[in-house]
Amino acid sequence: MTQQLTVTSSHEADASGDVPQVVASLPVSLHPSDGEDSALVAIAGSPGWTEAALASIASGARGLMVIHPCAADVAALKDRASTLGVPVVVDTEWAHNPAVAAAAPHFAAHDDEDSLLEARVNAPVGADLDQVLLAQLALIRAAVGPVMSLTYARRNRHGYDALAALASGARASLAAILTNAIPGSATLRMIKPETAVTLTLPGAGTAAPGKVTVSGPEGATLLPTQWETAHRAAWRRLHGLADAGRACEDLEAFADDAALVASASSAVGR
Repeated sequence: MTQQLTVTSSHEADASGDVPQVVASLPVSLHPSDGEDSALVAIAGSPGWTEAALASIASGARGLMVIHPCAADVAALKDRASTLGVPVVVDTEWAHNPAVAAAAPHFAAHDDEDSLLEARVNAPVGADLDQVLLAQLALIRAAVGPVMSLTYARRNRHGYDALAALASGARASLAAILTNAIPGSATLRMIKPETAVTLTLPGAGTAAPGKVTVSGPEGATLLPTQWETAHRAAWRRLHGLADAGRACEDLEAFADDAALVASASSAVGR
């Protein structure tokens, strides 16, 4: 039987993570609460979010959802959450979309030193480029694997282009375009001489499905689609972890990606 857990969130978290809508869509698992003793707490990832997360754990939270976090030192939070078995799920724009998990085995079958990964995201004008890159790195990590090195070829107020390498030795090109002409979206395409895997994703605020296409000499196959937002999938994951009393590795992965972003940004400044 599913255990219903109470949820508390700030207005900022509600705005950026569609928290009330997600909670309403999962009435068996989640229930909104105004109390300070809620089992699950949603925290906006603005500056100071790690301190807010530590305070929530101290107040007895069984699980935390951090929405679109900015770069921060997460060492103390990671240690505390791990010690107490409190899951801290990092909710970025695309990584939790169900199509990502569906695409992962197909990317894994193509991921080697002979592959090229093309990654592109579209984000609103004025978006923080570091956070855009963090969300893109989280998507690549979830779908394919972690990016191990990254160098900007261009970075300005319109976006960026970067060259990267994955742990497998595969090469990667990353791009971000800041525009209000089209909705936010992301695309990953891994290419080999005769085959390719393509993942296209809408922004987290829509339930339009992500799409996975596997192509080869015999033609292209569109995998079955799943109609769920990335935010909703992230909350289902947090509920399952908190219900089982299990921590997760999101903070460790986030710290690695944040260090890569900082290193690439510092190189641009030199």
